[in-house]
Amino acid sequence: MQIHRNVERQDMNLFVEKVLGEHKDLLRNFYVCMGSKMNEGIYSVADENGIVVAASTHYSTWHPHCVYVRFAYDFNCVDERAIHFMIEFLKDEFEKPLFVLIEDRFSRLGELLLQKDFRLIRKTEVINIKPESCSTENDIRNKEIKTVEQILKDPILLSSLIEICKKTYTETHVDNPVADLSTLSWESVILDDLIDSSSYVVVNGNNVVAFSLMYEGEGYSWELGWIGVANSEEMVLLDVILSKQLHDANEQKIAYIEKEVDSTCPYSLHIAKSLLYEVSETLYTYVDK
Repeated sequence: MQIHRNVERQDMNLFVEKVLGEHKDLLRNFYVCMGSKMNEGIYSVADENGIVVAASTHYSTWHPHCVYVRFAYDFNCVDERAIHFMIEFLKDEFEKPLFVLIEDRFSRLGELLLQKDFRLIRKTEVINIKPESCSTENDIRNKEIKTVEQILKDPILLSSLIEICKKTYTETHVDNPVADLSTLSWESVILDDLIDSSSYVVVNGNNVVAFSLMYEGEGYSWELGWIGVANSEEMVLLDVILSKQLHDANEQKIAYIEKEVDSTCPYSLHIAKSLLYEVSETLYTYVDK
């Protein structure tokens, strides 16, 4: 078997179309990785009959301390020897840890990664929340609820929101640290596609102590994004503001709200306990070294 670097794009496209053609989402993701401005190389393992395993690698501005890897191979005829060969090559090729995000269709790859000393650092369930889910109103004395729309022109509260978002995200991504980005960068990411009239914060004086941010989805859907609390003993604050978001979704006739529930995020795990939802996808994150 041989490793080939930066294979001819036409040959790679033909192979990827052949093995992933029935899985349009995986095919799209692989093409996005290949076309990324931060792509670090496209590799393949070939035998006498041609390519059997391909991998595309790229860096991330948001998480710069690892190399992201996407794999492509025939699920119906998994060549484990070729996958082992590719994994070993990539581990030698890059000094930074390899970051591999896969889902159930790559179950055998997950087993092989564990054999190669990768660690499973996170399980993520992508859930579709029914807007009629029950969430009980609770007493939040000495605090008030505002929409993000109401605090956008308040520099103190907006700054507090950005800081608590940064803090909670950083604490739940210890195994893949976030970059040291400017406040403007965080603000841009947080506010991009935000539905500010249905994103809520709980305010105590000049501080945001809880937040739940809603984003535009596809069709008649929303996406529940950043959520968190300043004090883990006040998780109930999330229930309060989530109930308002569910009410808004019903008012807007939203079919479902998508949310990624990470095993490393106590805030997502908390709200999932009281919601009606269906799991649409399960993802697994592996990192080596």
